Amino acid sequence: MKNKISLVIFAGLLTSCSNHELGPPSHGEVGAAVAAESISGNGLANAGPTKPVSGGANLLGVSVPAGIAAVKRIENGLEGVAPSTEGNFARTLAQVRPNLPKVTKVADASGYDQIQLLAYAACSDLTVGGTPLMQSRYNVQVNAAIATNQAALVAAGLRILDQHSAGLASQGPASAQITAILTTLVQTQAAVTTNTSKMAFMTVCIAASTAGSTLFGM
Repeated sequence: MKNKISLVIFAGLLTSCSNHELGPPSHGEVGAAVAAESISGNGLANAGPTKPVSGGANLLGVSVPAGIAAVKRIENGLEGVAPSTEGNFARTLAQVRPNLPKVTKVADASGYDQIQLLAYAACSDLTVGGTPLMQSRYNVQVNAAIATNQAALVAAGLRILDQHSAGLASQGPASAQITAILTTLVQTQAAVTTNTSKMAFMTVCIAASTAGSTLFGM
């Protein structure tokens, strides 16, 4: 049951992150805390959710990734092939490091928009070079149409999310929901004729990396 609840929340995070807005999060988005509400029978021993929105968990017992922990989550989600010491990831980290969340308490933490910028930078490092890692690692063919790459793009998103959830994204109880979200995301990109497979990969990569790297802990 605990894993099922976690994956439903995970799917909600992915839906929110698929918009990959670069502005500060608002109510209902990743990292946006809402006021705790009293729940009958709830206390320190069983702190649980209040409102059914992303970021709306009971403040008691909830922790969030801070500073370098968020950076390492992005690296781990991309299997270490986009290190924070190289490329766009390194350059962006140097600029935004002071703005990253500095505390793990959800009520006081801020700076989640910076984590999304880091995800953007890390994902962009996978699209450069003669045979970019998006192709050699994730099998998304650079010169093929988005529709042709749809299966590979969805698989890439699941692969990144699996890294963050110990395989639950593709094998857990919410796997069908997560796959559907990724499929819709890819098809939305394909509907714009000027979009390329690189752009679609970036969209999937940013959404999956942001969702995974900003997961709350209990």
